[in-house]
Amino acid sequence: MKHMQDTYFARARQSMNGALRAVLVAVASLLAMPTLWAHHGLAAFDTTRTVKMDGTVTGVDWINPHAFIYADIKDEHGKVQNWRLELGSLGMLTKYGGWTEKTVKRGDHITVQGFLAKDGSPYFSVGRIWLPNGQSLEGKP
Repeated sequence: MKHMQDTYFARARQSMNGALRAVLVAVASLLAMPTLWAHHGLAAFDTTRTVKMDGTVTGVDWINPHAFIYADIKDEHGKVQNWRLELGSLGMLTKYGGWTEKTVKRGDHITVQGFLAKDGSPYFSVGRIWLPNGQSLEGKP
């Protein structure tokens, strides 16, 4: 009789552990969803028209999920605005794109080609960049 009770309680414990694991996985998945929803790819950009512009680098954020270059760029009226230029992930940039953290630095004059933000903000998806030394790199390899 004692052995049967031990077996019963062992099975009950296993069943509860499995249920607890399932609940924890479900909660973790729900918590991760906003992060998944936030990654938009090119949805925020007008991909129907490629734009080329140039400016002076004011900063670089070498971070994931996307690296960013900040640059002062003049519009057609000569007004300077600071733009956020979105690149790919650090892994893709370094492994396939030939980038390092020091590829672009403050004060560099660059030319970028890519897509403008749909909402008209100074936000840009870089497809290609030309560096001061004439080298050309993909922004999202």
